[in-house]
Amino acid sequence: MVTVEYQHRFNYRQYRSGSSPVLQVRITRQDIPGLGIDTDAYLDSGAEASLFNGDLLAALEIDLINNNRKSYGSTFGGSVTGYLHNIRLTLPDVGDFTLDIGFSHGEIRRNLLGRDFFNLVQIGFRERQFEYFLDPRP
Repeated sequence: MVTVEYQHRFNYRQYRSGSSPVLQVRITRQDIPGLGIDTDAYLDSGAEASLFNGDLLAALEIDLINNNRKSYGSTFGGSVTGYLHNIRLTLPDVGDFTLDIGFSHGEIRRNLLGRDFFNLVQIGFRERQFEYFLDPRP
């Protein structure tokens, strides 16, 4: 049997439509760490890559459109165009992570932390208990 230890435990966030594993994160520029914005991000094990709302970049004084364009597919069959930006994610009480995050050209319903983020941490879910665990060591 394998035993996995985690440093942090979080409860799912309750919504009218149900409960979801959501992290509050601070996104900041690499070159100006003091310039950041706090936002919620859903942990999505079905998402290959993280995708955030492109409107967030205005608060970081970053132009959305760059040469790093990527198409993101969805379960409903559509796609969203995103632009990759190297961003620092800060999770309160957990630590800082650097990640190339896609920022959407159009509006999206929620910010998603996908498996690219999961590669940076160790994460476990307990669906019945509406909680998840996170360790900053992958």
